[in-house]
Amino acid sequence: MMFKKYLDNEQFNFQLNRFLGKFMEDSEVKNDIEKALLNIKDMNSWYIAWRKLAEKSEIKGKFELASAYYAAGSFYLRESDPNKAYMYTKYRENYYKSYKGVPLEHFNVPYEDSFFPAVRVKFQGSTKTLIFHGGYDSCLEEMLPFFSAFENLGYDIIAFEGPGQGMALKNGLKFIHNWERPVSALLDYFNLNEVTILGCSWGGYFCLRAAAFEKRIKAAIVYDIFYCGMDVIGMKNKEMRYELEKLLNNNEKDKINELMYSKMKADIDFNWKISKGMDNTMTYTPYDFLKAIQLHTMDGIEELIDQDVLLLAGEEDQYVPIEAMKLFEDRLVNANITKKIFTKETGGEQHCQVGRIDLAFDEIKKFLVRK
Repeated sequence: MMFKKYLDNEQFNFQLNRFLGKFMEDSEVKNDIEKALLNIKDMNSWYIAWRKLAEKSEIKGKFELASAYYAAGSFYLRESDPNKAYMYTKYRENYYKSYKGVPLEHFNVPYEDSFFPAVRVKFQGSTKTLIFHGGYDSCLEEMLPFFSAFENLGYDIIAFEGPGQGMALKNGLKFIHNWERPVSALLDYFNLNEVTILGCSWGGYFCLRAAAFEKRIKAAIVYDIFYCGMDVIGMKNKEMRYELEKLLNNNEKDKINELMYSKMKADIDFNWKISKGMDNTMTYTPYDFLKAIQLHTMDGIEELIDQDVLLLAGEEDQYVPIEAMKLFEDRLVNANITKKIFTKETGGEQHCQVGRIDLAFDEIKKFLVRK
């Protein structure tokens, strides 16, 4: 299954491949999706199109497909929109109705004055543990299909939603930069002394950040590379990024908000990045969000990472500049690095290898077997 282009908006394409790609081989589903695409022009028409198909699929008892449509439809909705809660609930409800994977144990891990959800899978004969988490907009259920790929490798798997993600966000836990805190809480809760950690997307930063300060982590899988939050914000416009950083350093709140709101009006993808970020960090202006995101950086902590590290990257990643690979290679001076860059020729050139995640999993499995 290769990455396919459906519309001119590259983020629409990415989310279509992410949520619905696996269903495109069914001609009836493909036909439904192609018809829906004719009406998609903006965030609202995106939501309406997928909600209609989600409800239609649910009535027909196609729960896995309905779940994927609900997930796609909720993508651009704000946390304050009542439809967001409805779509999220329906997504999970349909997901578990259709779930046929490995047996799951569900846990609520106490954290601060709340908790975050975790799921554990124990495989027969396993002696090691792989910790699994997402990034900016991930939720637990999106990770569960990956589990069976790691069977018979000698690892039990624990996946969790940390602060700012999925149910943890709804429990009042906001997105934070110091990811070692929830990871340490998780390791304490399960009484684990040695683990490998895998972080997806923005989780590529999180897992390395955790490894810098939590030495029960013996290896880190960075799926994909992620050096700092400001890379994502300034990905398409380097000049704007420098301008922003200058304004942030001078605390120019009004100028930043004005600049951000005008960019958000003109660009759906950028609007989502900032809106989702404000929801995640529980901030109310782009300025306050950017101040929070500036803390999400590897700069200055690279030397603390002394574990085995697998760095994965897609050459045409729309969220993370491929140049970050060189930074990691130069600055992770105490780590034992394995790296893989995926290209258009090999497949897997997109963010987190969407369209060919099997290629990423092959590299991850090779790395895990060597541990």
